[in-house]
Amino acid sequence: MKFRNLVVAGAASLMMLVTSCGSVSAPQIASTSATAGLPPDVSVSDLGAQSLKRGEPVAGGSLTVGLSAPVETLDPRTSVASGGTVMRAIFDVLFVYDDKGEVTPELAESIETTDGGTTWIMKLPVGLKFTDGTDFNAQAVATHLENLAAEGSQSRAAADMRQITSLTATDEATVTMRLARPNMAFPKAFVWGLPGGPSMIPSPTAVAELGDKFSTSPVGLGPFKVKSFQPGGDIVLERNENYRIAGAPLLNELEFVAATDTQSRLSAAIAGDIDMAPTQSGMDLADATEGGLISLYQPVGTYYNLLFNLTKEPFDDPVFRQAVIQAIDVDGLNGAVFGGTHPVMKGLFPETNPFYVESGWPSYNLEEAKALAEEYVASGGTAEFNLTTTSPPEFQKQAAVMQQMLSDAGITMNINVSDQPTMVTEALSGNYQAQHRFTEVREEVDQGLRNLYHSTSTGNNGKAGNPEVDALLDELQTEEGRANRAEIYTALQERLSAWMPIAPLMAHTNGWYVGERVGGFPGNRVGTGDPDWRLVWALQ
Repeated sequence: MKFRNLVVAGAASLMMLVTSCGSVSAPQIASTSATAGLPPDVSVSDLGAQSLKRGEPVAGGSLTVGLSAPVETLDPRTSVASGGTVMRAIFDVLFVYDDKGEVTPELAESIETTDGGTTWIMKLPVGLKFTDGTDFNAQAVATHLENLAAEGSQSRAAADMRQITSLTATDEATVTMRLARPNMAFPKAFVWGLPGGPSMIPSPTAVAELGDKFSTSPVGLGPFKVKSFQPGGDIVLERNENYRIAGAPLLNELEFVAATDTQSRLSAAIAGDIDMAPTQSGMDLADATEGGLISLYQPVGTYYNLLFNLTKEPFDDPVFRQAVIQAIDVDGLNGAVFGGTHPVMKGLFPETNPFYVESGWPSYNLEEAKALAEEYVASGGTAEFNLTTTSPPEFQKQAAVMQQMLSDAGITMNINVSDQPTMVTEALSGNYQAQHRFTEVREEVDQGLRNLYHSTSTGNNGKAGNPEVDALLDELQTEEGRANRAEIYTALQERLSAWMPIAPLMAHTNGWYVGERVGGFPGNRVGTGDPDWRLVWALQ
């Protein structure tokens, strides 16, 4: 049995854009009626992702990218999200989601099950090499999967890889995996989404020889390789001249600089000091347009939220969790911070998700919040907690507004400001009460939900599980469950709304803004807000 016809050449989608003479044609973007009012060089895909094409693609040149958070590591075995944009240029990925949300090969050639989801066979291309000359083969993939599953692994995919009871590199091009029980959703574990998963394969030679230094000197087989990297500072990537696809990438060099202040990052782009930058604010996209930049909206299912540590007071008590949720006026928060430009969340699925249903999520009610807070205090609790947030202004403004809202309900929220790598470490260890962050629920939601909320998942930073949620997530892995996803997603939303493991706030209005030196920028594919760096080019 093949999993959704995955016997497709891994590079097929990109090879359509590459000619035999080594040049790359323009990204093929489907036009829609949503182009009204857009600049003439911008088009929109059926998914709503905006792309830029100025002239014909040209090879050469360099571009500078401003990042909203500093990058401390480029090791794909870790779960530090801030490095994902950069790692996507260094490591090719095994699988991606296509425009319909289906698993499709990129580097790999196929994945199929022979017995209803217990045994999975992954086929790989032959003859490829990592940038250090090491052969890319089935053993390299198997070694990476074993490392992710090892004791002490910080990968968010550790639990997924620990399903594997037998892992064999059958030959140079074949990895055979036998699971503890059938799992028809298993291929989704190999799709690129965020760091910490098995989608990006590092050179086993470099991992063994460099040890901890691999995080600053990573070796992959992607379109770029590391020229220089100072943790927390600038990152310079240079073109991989031996990349597996002729003519790609187009750029000779990519430089990433940390620009954590939103306004300073925008000012640098307007001044031409950086060429492009991601943003998570509709107001920032509007400001970029007013400043003469081109803003390119990229739809992704991410949203701001408060993450609760469900094993520590006060968030081990659902009464207090509900009091906090009902004390926050998300419409007022959206207006105060984003001028009302972001959709507010009404549950744990964005309303744009095709499986969204009204699930009984507790709505804003100050009087009920006060009563719940008083009930919690009467039971012996203290209506006070520490929230760890991070430095970008949109986070700190949200925290300040929420602090006042909670105070009106009789709840004290102390604000601590930290950096993202420290927050990730504290989340993994459970050394926090609440964190202010963002999460994601994309079109294909089951793998993401499992990582976030299953009791066995290392990505479950709430540190507690819910038996009913576990059972529904487990059911999604069966053939019958796959056939009845909509019904299960409805039940999941209802159970998550009753459990309240997080407090969703507002959906992101994601995008990138680009300056006058950027010639081509392909809109994102399902599963990531980042461009395909192979198809980005600079005007000469």
